[in-house]
Amino acid sequence: MELEEAVREQLQEWGLLTSAEGAAALDIAHRLANTEDLRPAAAAMLHAQLRTFLADLRKLAPPAEADDEVADLQSQYEGLKAVQ
Repeated sequence: MELEEAVREQLQEWGLLTSAEGAAALDIAHRLANTEDLRPAAAAMLHAQLRTFLADLRKLAPPAEADDEVADLQSQYEGLKAVQ
């Protein structure tokens, strides 16, 4: 899978594909895909910027739902009050 496609899928999953930050991350991934005129120093700088964008976007993303037995139990008992 190419970097640009992976970034697009991640942003889609997070619901941030149409955000300004998401567009910037996609632009950087697109520039990294076109390596014909890209010098190694520029590629390293773009990778660092992309990492920063993705870390910031991850903080904006909704929390991933856990899919295990503990999460199932928590959802079953969510909202119940203890009787005294």
